[in-house]
Amino acid sequence: MNPTDIKDTALCEMGFIRISLYRGWDYPMGNVEASFIPATDVRYLHQTVAIDGTRLYAYSWIDEPGFLLTTERHISALEHMVAELETDNIPLLKQQVEKFFLRHGGMGPQISTAVHRPLRQLS
Repeated sequence: MNPTDIKDTALCEMGFIRISLYRGWDYPMGNVEASFIPATDVRYLHQTVAIDGTRLYAYSWIDEPGFLLTTERHISALEHMVAELETDNIPLLKQQVEKFFLRHGGMGPQISTAVHRPLRQLS
């Protein structure tokens, strides 16, 4: 099994679903993707929404070790970044996912599609 398959399997076991490979034409016009994001990443969306409505995305590098966790599919600001791991350390990635949900009130509902739709604010 190659490193990309191992990373894909680990992310899926943690509750992520694969969204896509990065493609420049799949990016909203006028927005600027962070310059450090390589063109060879695979994007994932966690199937569970945090209690406060925040979504968790993961970037997995194809040709390099590491992961990036974000709150947006397309990063345009530093506050979108949750954690950056420079290695393929799966236990550390799991810890970062758990910390994300703790910071956002816990795990909320699961989604059935990879389409991002803002959730209504809870009162």
